[in-house]
Amino acid sequence: MNPSFWLLIGLFSVAIAFWAYGTREERVPGRLGPATIRALIVFLVLGGLALPAFRDRALGPPERSVLLDISRSMSLPVRAGSPIALSRLDSARIALAALQPDQVYLFGDNPIPIRPDSITQVVANHESSLLEPALRAAKLGGADSVWVVTDGDLSDRSIAMTTARSLGLGLREVRIAAPTARVGLAGLSMPGRARSGDTVRVVVDLRAGGDVLTLPDTVTVELRNNDEVLATQVAQRPAPGRTGRIEMSFVPYNPTSDPVWERYEVVLTKPGDPFGVSDRVSSWMEISESAGGAVFVSTVSDWEGRFLVPVLSRLVLGGARGFLRLSDGRYLELSANPHIVDEDDVRRALFGSKLLVVQAKLEGVPDWLTSALRSHPRVLFFAAGPGDIPGTDVRISGPLPGEWYAMSPIPASPAAPLLTDIDLGVLPPVREFYVLDPLGEGVVLNASRNRRGERRPLITARQREDRRWVISATSEWWRWTLRGGASERVYDGVFSGMVGWLLEDATPQLAVLVEPPTGNRPAVWRVRPSVTDLSIEVIDESGSTVWSQVSVDPPAQISSPVLDLGRYEVHLSATAPEGSFREERPVEVLPDAIELLPGSIVDVANLTVDAQSQGFLSTKGPRPAWPFVIAMLLLCSEWVWRHRIGLR
Repeated sequence: MNPSFWLLIGLFSVAIAFWAYGTREERVPGRLGPATIRALIVFLVLGGLALPAFRDRALGPPERSVLLDISRSMSLPVRAGSPIALSRLDSARIALAALQPDQVYLFGDNPIPIRPDSITQVVANHESSLLEPALRAAKLGGADSVWVVTDGDLSDRSIAMTTARSLGLGLREVRIAAPTARVGLAGLSMPGRARSGDTVRVVVDLRAGGDVLTLPDTVTVELRNNDEVLATQVAQRPAPGRTGRIEMSFVPYNPTSDPVWERYEVVLTKPGDPFGVSDRVSSWMEISESAGGAVFVSTVSDWEGRFLVPVLSRLVLGGARGFLRLSDGRYLELSANPHIVDEDDVRRALFGSKLLVVQAKLEGVPDWLTSALRSHPRVLFFAAGPGDIPGTDVRISGPLPGEWYAMSPIPASPAAPLLTDIDLGVLPPVREFYVLDPLGEGVVLNASRNRRGERRPLITARQREDRRWVISATSEWWRWTLRGGASERVYDGVFSGMVGWLLEDATPQLAVLVEPPTGNRPAVWRVRPSVTDLSIEVIDESGSTVWSQVSVDPPAQISSPVLDLGRYEVHLSATAPEGSFREERPVEVLPDAIELLPGSIVDVANLTVDAQSQGFLSTKGPRPAWPFVIAMLLLCSEWVWRHRIGLR
């Protein structure tokens, strides 16, 4: 700072002090000492305000903070079709060199602080572009303004701007990707299991971004199995910044008697993605034999089919189909996409099925369903009214009054091992409970009215020559599984045991893959109740085991670690009450499609949020405090001196 400035402050301080003691104070001996102290106090206060802020790089905030996007989209080229192979991350490194930052935070799935000289080692492999957590990290690090270097496809743009304003954080964006008109495939929805010869519905999601008005008005997609084109669909292109949906259907075939896994791929053929990263989506589906599976038919409008059909799909080779009668000749198929079918479709589904499950009031059963009950070799029947069950010698009467509760002990039956550790006292009551006569040869579960008095069977099993049937005295099992927990375990345990007994060749799914793995998310399996000695092994394409786990008493869910991108084989073996089983299935780990899609927001302005109290990137450290501390001590000394010479 200019020395003349300090000289001016010194002269001003002396003038103020001596003017005060010469004109405003009594003329007593010894005034020179406190006047001199007063001059020093004024000099320190004015000088302390004029001193520059400290700039300690070890303790203070950085002068220039930069947030760098390392999401997977940053690995794309800066411009589509450019002859220069320059990625967006390469362009970001050039931008960072020009900014000369003191501190760099990487952001994607989570913020990561790094040293500026480590930029060359950074790779773009995160599955999202979350800016808001990085803003908070930079604020905690002492920054009051930041540069954001990104390709513009942020996952939380509006939230980030709101957070920056609330934190008083200056924010500006450096966009290092040229805007490109694109249409991409956002996702593929199809069932995980299907039966050979059935019609499978496929839903494809689209997303458009950039100036898509320069693209054709229609898009064309193809559904492929290996190199075979199964279906082609032309649809309207989504509007700029919007999403669209295409529905397709095909009929899978499996000439073998064993289930097979097939990979299906949807390809965007017109217009193609200029970057070649969002024009393909794929999924695996298990195709079982055409003859087989379970068929559920209900003439009663309640929630039983909603919960029972998924359980049957896990237990029966070939899956399960459910139908709810709406009126004469019209049925609602209970599937992921419910739709209306004719009576002929239901009758065709019954042909060759392994298991017939019926929920009905006997006086309203149609003739064709009565005939099926008489002839089908494996039947599970839910009583919903009195009458004689066709094909059996069992008569249903009732319902009985009162509330009926499941009671211990558990009788010996195929389901008994699945129910031994369950507290039946947590189960809700059955409100419509019917009498079965005769009782049957095997009682699976008993109930008593108000938990007192005579016990009657809730479910019984019978066998005559080559025919087997199981009869439930109530149609309100869905009330149990709706509660979850122990109630749901009873539901699964009862029907797992009964289906295993009804079908000698039942092959239950031991563990269901409920969350397929992605580039940043592990695979999650839901383990079937009562399964023991569960072994899961994940094998890569080279035949090496990348992860395995063995559980004698497995938990309800098992998660793998996050797997690298690629294809894997999952080998699963376990012991169930029906015996020991082994399953094999393929798994493909793909990058998150959302991150590589065109941005959903068209022509978004750059992020700009000015700091509330300071200019952008004019970060200042704290001012030195020592002049003010000395001034306070001198002020105390002046006060003591004044009293000693008789001044107030």
